[in-house]
Amino acid sequence: MASTYNFPTHIKGDTFDGATFNIKVNDVSVDLTGTIITMDLRLTLDGISQKRLTSVGDADITIALPETLGQFSINNQIIDVDAGKYYYDIQILFPDSTVKTYIRGIWLITQDVTHE
Repeated sequence: MASTYNFPTHIKGDTFDGATFNIKVNDVSVDLTGTIITMDLRLTLDGISQKRLTSVGDADITIALPETLGQFSINNQIIDVDAGKYYYDIQILFPDSTVKTYIRGIWLITQDVTHE
């Protein structure tokens, strides 16, 4: 079952300071070698993704070295989505095509008065 983590409220258009997660199952770090990590922000659980963060390409998510530590970070970045209550989960695709969701929650984005 996925753990719940609700991000602190964030202001639209501001730089998010990042967050680090450690994935363990039965107190053993999950080996993230060769994995792809994806996180979508949605206004409803089954709605359209408003923003996708991923560990691929120009990564928004970084897997720590060595990958066997089970640690990854959501990188510092500007979060520029409409103000609202967003649902998210973080899925990990393993090299053997297994998909696991270890973290899920809510992220409240509030309107910035000065945002352009």
